[in-house]
Amino acid sequence: MKKPADIAKFLKDRGLRVSLQKLEIARHVLGVHRHFTAEEIFKEVNAEFTRVSRATVFNVLNLFVEHGLLKTVRARSDVLLYDSNTEEHDHVVIAETGKIFDVQLPEKEKQSLLKSVWAKNPHLPKRATASVVVHV
Repeated sequence: MKKPADIAKFLKDRGLRVSLQKLEIARHVLGVHRHFTAEEIFKEVNAEFTRVSRATVFNVLNLFVEHGLLKTVRARSDVLLYDSNTEEHDHVVIAETGKIFDVQLPEKEKQSLLKSVWAKNPHLPKRATASVVVHV
């Protein structure tokens, strides 16, 4: 989905107003599964389209999250990441590079792992839903 008309229709169909800035940001983040920071998108967009402020990038990304087009991920402690894969999944992080990969863990195995972690670490908060991020 790289054509502006396709992106505009996609956004309108989801109840979003369309602007040149939203179209340009959407072109960089929708339609391809990737993990990214707002700063990375700010730099990418402004390399080609120099009229998009940091605030606009943050606001549009968060608007996309509110409308279910992106997810946020706390896979690294240093930064909030956005994820264009909105399906249910978990993550593996490569410690040396910080590269993040999507993985599918069977729910039964995931719950078993979380129960084990919580049992051995009672100080950790327990949530009804949790995702698994493995650093290797």
